[in-house]
Amino acid sequence: MAQKSVFPEEFGYYFSEGSFERIYNQTVQDFKLQMGIDTFVEAAREFNHDSGDFNLKHSNQLEPGIKRYQWVNTEETRMITVAYSSNGEIIGIQFDNYEKFTTDRGTSINTYPLPFEGEWFVLWGGNDAFLNYHYPYAHQRYAYDFIRKAGGTAFEGDVEMLEAYHAFGSEVVAPRSGEVVKVVNDVEDNLPGYPNMTVPEGNHIIISHGYGEYSLLAHLRKNSITVAEGDTVKTGARIAQCGNSGASDTPHLHFHVMDSRDPYSSRSIRIQFAELREPRQGDTVKGRSWQ
Repeated sequence: MAQKSVFPEEFGYYFSEGSFERIYNQTVQDFKLQMGIDTFVEAAREFNHDSGDFNLKHSNQLEPGIKRYQWVNTEETRMITVAYSSNGEIIGIQFDNYEKFTTDRGTSINTYPLPFEGEWFVLWGGNDAFLNYHYPYAHQRYAYDFIRKAGGTAFEGDVEMLEAYHAFGSEVVAPRSGEVVKVVNDVEDNLPGYPNMTVPEGNHIIISHGYGEYSLLAHLRKNSITVAEGDTVKTGARIAQCGNSGASDTPHLHFHVMDSRDPYSSRSIRIQFAELREPRQGDTVKGRSWQ
């Protein structure tokens, strides 16, 4: 008799009861090539030990044909991320600790409009490691990565061409009035899929907004920045274009607020947005028109 499928909404139940071989048999061939069944079962059994039941916390779809699910145990100490294809195959499974931080309770003193105009998509963002890969790291915990989509996809045409990506060249605006304290404008934009890890922020702008708060706008297009260090900018002023410089594999805008001008020694601050609820991964948000 053919084995019944583990549907996405049932994954936590079958994992909690130890049906690891059944889950493994539903994974795609690439997953099986990377991890044999014995290795998977051993890792899953160890992770599941004394975990209690896993319950569905979040699900979202970031790209066509793939949906992600987050399962968290009752004590909220462990989490599983599982990705399903549209035909029901399991593309990937990740085991991790489920972390929460006391800094989640606070927000920025200033309020910040979105740093762009028009509709963008939240690729990463939220106070949870499932929603936001930045979250485990204090210096960028509440960072956002934004892209642009059309027809449900981030690009149209040749994926190896920067110009195919809807975000590339899109205007970036100042998220709040302040003084520009750092500008880097001469880093080459990467070909898609080839991030430059030696200059992680790539072309970027840091703005001081008062009350010990600084915004960072990163991965900007080479030579697109129109402000200089020492300039005063107004909220909504067009200051750069989205690019693909630094530790970026496809064009996107990185934005976060921090408590000093140093992106590495600072602590990220949860952003109080000016006109909308706090966005999170999977949301489509719309920046106002300032011009």
